[in-house]
Amino acid sequence: MAILKPLSFQLVLSMLLIACNGRNNQPTKLTYIKYISHYEYDSAVVVINKSKKIFSGYLRIGNGGDNIDSGQVKGVVKGDTLIGEFHFKHYQLEWKRKPVAFLVKKDTLVMGEGLMKLTVGIPHFDPSVPIDFKDKKRLVFVRSDQ
Repeated sequence: MAILKPLSFQLVLSMLLIACNGRNNQPTKLTYIKYISHYEYDSAVVVINKSKKIFSGYLRIGNGGDNIDSGQVKGVVKGDTLIGEFHFKHYQLEWKRKPVAFLVKKDTLVMGEGLMKLTVGIPHFDPSVPIDFKDKKRLVFVRSDQ
């Protein structure tokens, strides 16, 4: 009887390992979408990978001349809105972090603006003040297939 217990344990463990390895362990394919924006002297490019819950990517904003902010964006998806943070190199001199929000409209993204608040040194939008997505004042990104 003492021999059967280790054998039955090994049999159950073997079956469990086979069952776990039998799943389709395909890696998740990341699909990045590129959006381009031009507003007066500003130009910007954002490349985003979005799932149902989170997004991540790269944002580059040129404010005319050599003034460029570029870095990573990441955050959460809330319905048709992407809310997160932009960790960037300000004018290629120093690293900064600020909140970012995009409103998704078909093949466009509208960058929003809100009241920034610091909590424990982490910048985020003040939830008591709505984020402004008015197209005429904001960067509007159009999907680019290039």
